Amino acid sequence: MEYIGLIINIVCIFFVLGGVIMTVIGLPGNTLILLTGLAYGYYDHFENMDYAILVIVFGIYIVGEIIEFAAGLIGARKEKASRRAMLAPFIGTIVGGIWGTALFPIIGSLLGALLGAFVATILAEYSKNKDLAQAKRVAKGVVKGQFFGIIIKSATAVTMASLIVYQIKWQ
Repeated sequence: MEYIGLIINIVCIFFVLGGVIMTVIGLPGNTLILLTGLAYGYYDHFENMDYAILVIVFGIYIVGEIIEFAAGLIGARKEKASRRAMLAPFIGTIVGGIWGTALFPIIGSLLGALLGAFVATILAEYSKNKDLAQAKRVAKGVVKGQFFGIIIKSATAVTMASLIVYQIKWQ
């Protein structure tokens, strides 16, 4: 029975570290980290991975998602973007992330998401105002904001992972 516990602990750490890596490259790694913590808590009968820790991890998860969402909007608003240009990066991020992953697995996800947001924002802003220079400024602001959001979200991933790994029982 001891070996099963050891294997479960190693698998948990593997998933948590994988979640951190996924977050850094723009994939939903924070969700994987949260679900891993919940699964380990269930396995552990919520003794070591208790509800209080899971609520804290969930709170950090929510803060990371909100900051990532808001960062691109703040970057766009700073450059006086149209509403169309504020919404376009979300579609561009998804499409660019999928294409980036298909072309260059791992790092392509992040680069594709940023490029997709950039292109979608330029197209949306230009279609509204017909000012290419303004469209480029808005797109740069969006990408800067999204990059900042990814940095903050990566920090939340490391924090969540640290809390979960610290709670793992080794005896």
